[in-house]
Amino acid sequence: MKPKLKDILFVGIILFLVVTGINAAVYLYSADEVSYNNSNSNLTSTNVQDALDVLYTKCNNSTTNLPNNHSCTQKTDIKCKRATVLHTEICSNNNDSRYWCKGDGYALNSTITYGNSTTIEGVLTTGDAFDCDVNGDGTFDSTTERFYYVSDYFDVDRKKFNDTIAVLIYYSNTIAGVASTSNVAYASQADAQAVGTCIDTYGCNNYGPITAIRELPTTTQWPNIRLYKETRKILTQNGATEIEGVPLPTNFSYSGYAARLLTNQEQYHGCYDFYTGRVLKKCNFLFERTTYADWNLTTTGIWTETPYISLDGYDAGDNVVCILEPQQRVESYDSAGMSNDYGVRPAIEVPKSQILY
Repeated sequence: MKPKLKDILFVGIILFLVVTGINAAVYLYSADEVSYNNSNSNLTSTNVQDALDVLYTKCNNSTTNLPNNHSCTQKTDIKCKRATVLHTEICSNNNDSRYWCKGDGYALNSTITYGNSTTIEGVLTTGDAFDCDVNGDGTFDSTTERFYYVSDYFDVDRKKFNDTIAVLIYYSNTIAGVASTSNVAYASQADAQAVGTCIDTYGCNNYGPITAIRELPTTTQWPNIRLYKETRKILTQNGATEIEGVPLPTNFSYSGYAARLLTNQEQYHGCYDFYTGRVLKKCNFLFERTTYADWNLTTTGIWTETPYISLDGYDAGDNVVCILEPQQRVESYDSAGMSNDYGVRPAIEVPKSQILY
């Protein structure tokens, strides 16, 4: 991938010093604001991008100082890089052709590809596949560190999106922070009763994902990333802060965890198809390693962080928004204590400045 102008520190001064040899003040420009004349250089490049490619190579390979004691510095805080090989599965689910992979137009025994195979450099699109070095070992593992861009970060305090932070979701459920195809409750009755009152057999939705959180990767397992805000409000799918007069948490803590659950607002923003009311085919990555492709697996949906309240304001106090796989519904919901069908799928928050895209 070609390096972008913004990925090289002090590109204004370095470009002028290295390419033209002229001392200049430091200015930062967008790529479309910079012209390049190679008449005074030893380079054959005739445009800025090609000149930057050469400069990038020099920065990568050189440890010597440049004129006037300037040094060449490579960006080292990259957390995620675009995937070069996409994950695939075989559409072996032979159930009702209206749903699952066949409902998305895949023929039985055909290959499903997860994530975008074509991308636009410098643009993030829902479904873009990335390999993220979450464990900090310097390796971007395409098998175990695969993530998919969903949307910009939804700030639950301000109830608006932050376009400087990307939210990416893991390719798999996790149990105790390790990739798994097993499922778990959002908030079981026992866990809810341990922190407050819960009379519903099927769990309670007003305490946040107190059961599901334990299955997320910790900051020890994924030490190379951090959540933008560890403490956050829990909102319903329509932004309400209470259900039937019962307040939702205003300071739910993900302290000690490197990831969280996706919000309904984020998956709705990235995946909703207004005309069908379904998750778009481009978001089938949400169903990797589920019954979407393989009926022998047990996961039929994934939890979001978001409690569900019905449009008439009535709620039994146990419903949570889940992304239901068979019908690819965006605003399906089920009981918080349901542990047999829904998985915990970690979502990470990464500043866009730390993503090569």
